[in-house]
Amino acid sequence: MKDRLRPYRNIIAFWILGLLNNFLYVVMNAGAENINEAGIALVYLVNVLPTLLVKLTGPYWFHYVSYRCRINFNSALMALCLVIVAWGQSTGVKLLGVAICSLASGIGEASLLAMASFYEAKPCLAAWSSGTGFAGIAGYAWALAFGAADTCFQVQLMVALWIPIAWSLTFFYILGPPWIDKERGADKIVACDDGEISSSESVASDMGSDTTEHSASELVTAQLSSKERFCFILGLWPYMVPLFLVYTAEYTIQAGFWAAMGFPVTNRASRHAWYKWANFTYQIGVFISRTSFVLICKNRKLLWLGGVLQLLMVGFFAAAATKPFGSWWLLAPALFVGFLGGGVYVGAYSLIAQEQDPAYVELALSSASVADTFGIIVADILGLIVQGCVFGHMEVLDTSPDFKCGYDEIWSHLNRTLASMASRMPPELVQDGIHRTKTPYIQRIGSLKVVSLADLSDSEKTCSICIAASSIT
Repeated sequence: MKDRLRPYRNIIAFWILGLLNNFLYVVMNAGAENINEAGIALVYLVNVLPTLLVKLTGPYWFHYVSYRCRINFNSALMALCLVIVAWGQSTGVKLLGVAICSLASGIGEASLLAMASFYEAKPCLAAWSSGTGFAGIAGYAWALAFGAADTCFQVQLMVALWIPIAWSLTFFYILGPPWIDKERGADKIVACDDGEISSSESVASDMGSDTTEHSASELVTAQLSSKERFCFILGLWPYMVPLFLVYTAEYTIQAGFWAAMGFPVTNRASRHAWYKWANFTYQIGVFISRTSFVLICKNRKLLWLGGVLQLLMVGFFAAAATKPFGSWWLLAPALFVGFLGGGVYVGAYSLIAQEQDPAYVELALSSASVADTFGIIVADILGLIVQGCVFGHMEVLDTSPDFKCGYDEIWSHLNRTLASMASRMPPELVQDGIHRTKTPYIQRIGSLKVVSLADLSDSEKTCSICIAASSIT
């Protein structure tokens, strides 16, 4: 009975681990406005750079560190990042916590993708992909729920401390360390404790796998030089290029255009609402495709088609952000963006497991994952530029972006006007914030739905500038 249930336990474990691995990554992105509102893309960037470092270097050192040790290290990193981001007193400290979260996510993803090769690869990869897809829904639902309850970001993060505990319990009590830790030998890898080898041996026995065949395969990659590993990774370009394209496109949309959209865009609350719900809808699309696309994607042509379509979606949302022609119906194309991204992700890894030599699948799966991460980094840099350009083009003055795209004079003039006004205004108008004054005239101007400063008279414009600028970061 135990042997018959083992494949199902493996699938369940990979699904849960996928969910937990990406959950904190999503929570950090969903809470980017709480960490650094003026540069949401900067949070995205910090949330992926350490992941890139892990995926770039992992193929050259992963085989020296046991899976068990990596899982334990990840648990500690998850707990540490939550505490630092929650209680950091400056943006820099909070970003350090985000970087630690990214490090944990990168080690987890690269390790679990590779580890799937020691089980039934295709169903385990499908379960992992589905779990990571659901992490997007769960992470944004988590953020929306705490936002609706009007709780602070610190509470949201502290409640999430159950995640590193669940991560360890799932790995050790549902899945169990793979037999490969035993085969590589305690004298060749970093082992976390003396019981590691016996635990791995027990799990291998439970799985009923043919370790002799896999051991021979393992020796192939273990003996590869760094140059040979690098050449092998380059040969994975038919899978990696579509991954790079689709992730560059979708994260440019998320970090750039969606961060600078709202109905109207000049209303901060409207921008916040759009950003949350667009990302939540996107995550639904990711979950649907990561759960089902493995049944559809039978060849590499679909991967390339997904990348091209995602580039077209960049053009669509560029038009939607700079020449506003839509409203909440734009959630439908946001769903499609998620569907494309999730589909290419699970399709690429499934095809790798299916088409590559079994002796190289572990190395191939962990190596190819660098493509999507590199795409995210390129997109986050583009997102910083895009957000600033759209803010300047649409005259969004209540937040000063990190990158101003040549529109510096707008915010410089605003600051000079504020300083001049503050020196001449009665104290009762500036104390405790202009936007909270009880003066009827200020309240009336503050309630106007202003699309552009050109819509106001000179006196209203001056007053409105003061109100809008009172919350500039």
